[in-house]
Amino acid sequence: MPRCCIAYTTDQTYLLPSLVSAIQARRHASRGSADVVIFAFNIDARAEAEFLPVCAAEDIALRIVSDEVLQGAPAMMARLFLNEFVPAQYDHYLYMDGDTQVVGSLDPLLQATVPPGYFLAVNDPLTFLLPDFGADGVKFASHTAAIGLAPRQAQTYFNTGVLRINRLGWDLIGQSAWKLAREKASIFRFPDQDPLNVVGATCHVPISLGWNFPIFMRNARVESQIKPAIYHFMSNPKPWQGNFMPWGEAAGRPYRDIVRTYPALQRHLGRMNVHRRTRYYLQQRYKQVLEILSWGYGARRRRILNYEAQVAHSA
Repeated sequence: MPRCCIAYTTDQTYLLPSLVSAIQARRHASRGSADVVIFAFNIDARAEAEFLPVCAAEDIALRIVSDEVLQGAPAMMARLFLNEFVPAQYDHYLYMDGDTQVVGSLDPLLQATVPPGYFLAVNDPLTFLLPDFGADGVKFASHTAAIGLAPRQAQTYFNTGVLRINRLGWDLIGQSAWKLAREKASIFRFPDQDPLNVVGATCHVPISLGWNFPIFMRNARVESQIKPAIYHFMSNPKPWQGNFMPWGEAAGRPYRDIVRTYPALQRHLGRMNVHRRTRYYLQQRYKQVLEILSWGYGARRRRILNYEAQVAHSA
């Protein structure tokens, strides 16, 4: 039996995009290397009946989990409690957010060596702003200092959308992060990410952005060098909401395809009114121009590529 679990945690809101990512993960992970499981919270009986046969047809397990295992935490923080509900047969996890798309082989990441008490994660894109000393970099530096990170730790602040985890030791990391989240909730700008960065500052290993590629970095002109296997749609809008820049029609196709194949899931796709769609279209066009100028040339782009060079021998 596989000893690694490709794990998604979601409530009903993100169940459809999580399924799309899970289907892609199943296609890009060698048989026998890992099982793909969606752990769902607060799912009503109708949704369960709609998604169970689809997951079975796609060789994905859907497991309904009681909120009690979250100890009062919202579903968005369920990654902290993986040891509480992932079956004990799995020694390792590859956790992924539901707003990801998998386009390349996951095998190197699944086969990566992760010592007990450690996990692999990608630097958050905000870290590449720090040396600018501009408004955004100063704001992020102030934030990381406020949550208790030293300047050197701020430089390796990681994104929690994709985590390659050794089960042994994760219970202590997760419980410590949840305890901190409750005690210092008012200072955390990213409530699911900040406490894990504070607790995990000394036990995470940086890996290539190819394993968690922020979609806006297409505007930084680094995609061809990094060759992403996992794209992460970190902010709104999302690809299932429309064909916006910088991704266009191709990124939205998997969501349209799944409801075409399984019409019972149509209601979970959601709709966007014309006003909001127009606003996002104009916003994304503006951001594309701005990001090409600020990220696609000069120091930030060099920092991204330097980071990649430093982690080249990681997973």
